[in-house]
Amino acid sequence: MLSLSKHRRRAQLLAMQLGIVLGLMGAVSVVILVFEDHRTQEVAFDRVYTVAVQIAAQEAVQSHLGSPEATEVIAPIADLATSVSGVQFVTVANLAGIRVAHPDPERIGEKVSSDHDPVRAGESFRGTEVGPQGVTLRAKEPVWFEGKIVGTVSVGILQSEIRGELLEIVGDVAPWILGAAALGTIASALTARVVRRRIYGVEPEAVAGLLQSQQALLFSVHDGVLGVDTQGRLTLVNDEARRLLGLEGEVLGARAADVLDPNVHAQLSSEAPEAEQTQYVLSGERILVATRREALAGGKSLGRTLTLQDRTELESTLRELKGQRSLADALSSQAHEFANRLHVLSGYLSFGEPGEAAAYLERISGAARGVDAGVLKDPALSGLVGANAAGAREAGVRLLVDPESETEPEWRADEDTLTVVGNLLSNAIEAAGDGGAVRLLLSAGPERLMICVEDSGPGIASDAVAEIFRRGVSSKAGVGRGIGLALVDRVIRRRAGTVSVATGELGGAKITVEWNWSAASMLPGHRAEEQA
Repeated sequence: MLSLSKHRRRAQLLAMQLGIVLGLMGAVSVVILVFEDHRTQEVAFDRVYTVAVQIAAQEAVQSHLGSPEATEVIAPIADLATSVSGVQFVTVANLAGIRVAHPDPERIGEKVSSDHDPVRAGESFRGTEVGPQGVTLRAKEPVWFEGKIVGTVSVGILQSEIRGELLEIVGDVAPWILGAAALGTIASALTARVVRRRIYGVEPEAVAGLLQSQQALLFSVHDGVLGVDTQGRLTLVNDEARRLLGLEGEVLGARAADVLDPNVHAQLSSEAPEAEQTQYVLSGERILVATRREALAGGKSLGRTLTLQDRTELESTLRELKGQRSLADALSSQAHEFANRLHVLSGYLSFGEPGEAAAYLERISGAARGVDAGVLKDPALSGLVGANAAGAREAGVRLLVDPESETEPEWRADEDTLTVVGNLLSNAIEAAGDGGAVRLLLSAGPERLMICVEDSGPGIASDAVAEIFRRGVSSKAGVGRGIGLALVDRVIRRRAGTVSVATGELGGAKITVEWNWSAASMLPGHRAEEQA
């Protein structure tokens, strides 16, 4: 039943196209017939008028029209003009309206059947009249001799003859019209087939429903959705994708490489295997999860789609949770360790060894010395460093805050500062590993901020300095997603700052970041310096 309905709709569509083609061809044919009818009548009028003027201008006609031998002289001239010009008749009459020349000799000497009075008064006539042979197209002219009108000339062509000529023209044009109609029919059928193929067999009435469903789906989901065709041009962008990628204005039809962040376009155009179709990407300073899929129809690729999920707040929350968890684990360990130390002190004192107890207290207080995050003064920054210090202790890493660190009394760390410090410390702690060390030096002057983090890890190869700030590149094999340093790089670019990578005193990487408070603009560009 469904197949029958589909075939019926296709037949209706084809019939509609054929009706349009044949209707247009019929209208064109009618216009041609009307035009040709008018043209042939104009040609016929010109012909009879020319013959009438030439007969009236003949000297023999003018001089003999009023004489007794008028018929003998003028009739042969009229017959010759009739046969040569192809007109139906040439009639010459004297001033009394008596015919002296006529195609039918028996009618010579009879009075003319039509009104010649206006012509005898000196007027010319051009029009249609009914005569003995039927409806004719006529022209009448006065004959002048020595300044006086001596008679009239009437020349005509039967209207039926004109219609016959028109039918001949129609017969000549008809094969071309029919051929054009046939070609139009074939072209309509082929066009309908091509259109169905282009829309992958979707029936015309279903297109509106599909478009409505697409709009309802794409603009109601909370994920960003992009679509590109096989030429790399954007064919689909929903509102969430515009927000996440910062797209403004009309972008549909534009090349994806021209309007998308390079990281997003790289994921969209990547030829990576299926396992890598979902990746973390950076767009500005947003952390997005991008999933690439092929758009297929009938086994043929139509392009690609990219689904984007915003993980910026989630990643920030995860980093904060990681710090809190590390701090909780550290506090739990310290509580256990503190209980053990109290037991040891209790043992010394119970055996009457206060000197040994004092020496033990001195030893454990020296071992407990570590991070003095209070030197940083800012509460948020101190808390961040303290949380990283707790995590470092759990990983067997010593985190030191350089005593030369200083901040202005009124200075407060903003979100960019916390982002840079948190990511640099996290990377340094992971690079240092068990038994390693990390040192933080921070200087916040009146106009310039300097952050320096160094570790005792393996360092960064000189040829990898330019790569570590790219999204997806990590200096820790098998650990991380390469997001941290790429995010740091985005902040430095926006703040028009600088970053340098060198080998520190601890033996590992030393990363120094600087920017001016007065230059907290959105200017692009930073420089990565490499030192031995």
